[in-house]
Amino acid sequence: MSRRFLLFILSLYLAMAVSSAIAQSNKAWYRYDDLKKDLSGYKDSTGKIKIRARFSGLGRARVFRNIIAVSESPSNTYYLLKNGKKLAPDSLYVWDMTFDCEQEGKIRFRDPVTDKVGFLDSRGNVVIPANYNDARPFYNGLALVIHHAKRLCLDGKPYDIEKCEHWMWEGTTALIDTTGRIVADHLDDDQTRNLDWYSAQLNKAPAEGDGYRSFKTVDGRYYTFLNYESEFHQWFYKSFLPAATAGNFALYDQVRLESRSKIRKERCYKKPVFIRKYSGRMKLKLKAIQNRTIETVIFPSKLNPFIHTTKDFAAYYTDCNEHNEAKYPVFEVITTRQLKGGNPMQERYEFLRTVMGYQLISVTFE
Repeated sequence: MSRRFLLFILSLYLAMAVSSAIAQSNKAWYRYDDLKKDLSGYKDSTGKIKIRARFSGLGRARVFRNIIAVSESPSNTYYLLKNGKKLAPDSLYVWDMTFDCEQEGKIRFRDPVTDKVGFLDSRGNVVIPANYNDARPFYNGLALVIHHAKRLCLDGKPYDIEKCEHWMWEGTTALIDTTGRIVADHLDDDQTRNLDWYSAQLNKAPAEGDGYRSFKTVDGRYYTFLNYESEFHQWFYKSFLPAATAGNFALYDQVRLESRSKIRKERCYKKPVFIRKYSGRMKLKLKAIQNRTIETVIFPSKLNPFIHTTKDFAAYYTDCNEHNEAKYPVFEVITTRQLKGGNPMQERYEFLRTVMGYQLISVTFE
């Protein structure tokens, strides 16, 4: 066997070993809770403990991909990599009493000196400097940020940490790319609500029609996005109602039913069972909506992680165990009719945009 051949075999073996190590390090770890100690740690997919339960506080990542924010005590918080490296202990991003989670290989941090927000990459390096007052996570390589802003109390008064429990940012909303470059600026809040970020198209002209929203970019082109709320309205009235009133229901595999009659009941039914028991009642109620004979409103909602807890819903939550509304929005349809004496009676229909399209996941009857 020649020396050259042996060197080739050795280099091939080393390449395979490195590739295997990278693949192993890229496998996700999953949170587990030690209920006795009220602490959490992380296991791999086989159940092997990778980090003993020692975290508490504001950390909420249920999946550890590359980088997470953790707390061992109020004075010991930091970003953590899988190799055990601790980073930026004074720069954790906190919102609504919780830490951030990795999204598209990035996690937010707040500079304690400038009070500005930027992004770390999956290795803990600053990939976008802290230039913004606040920022949302990345979706499809784009993120909304606020700049040139100031904090205000919800009543509009200047922010005072002693007098203002709840507050908001007042400033300029912009859209950035993965380099931190502003691609569209001075956006209205109404423009950025209920957008399908994964439908983004960059065109020379804005989109036409109510179902889309367009942002003019700094270079004169237009980013166009599908608007989920418009999409749902059209689907509900033009597809769901005609099919459902004919007995063809777009249902999730299981439907949660809440009854608010004399004895409040909650129960989940498999789709065939729900259809057998409630299809007749559903058709009558949905016919009233279709005929516009009952007051009906539609508004965006969210999955409740304390209600929709079965494994089949796991795909619809983020690594932070929040509803992944950027990909899978939820809408509620609420009907109201007046009872004798003037008291209103409301019924609700909750729909989730699944990988199979919109489907009914829960119903509330009186």
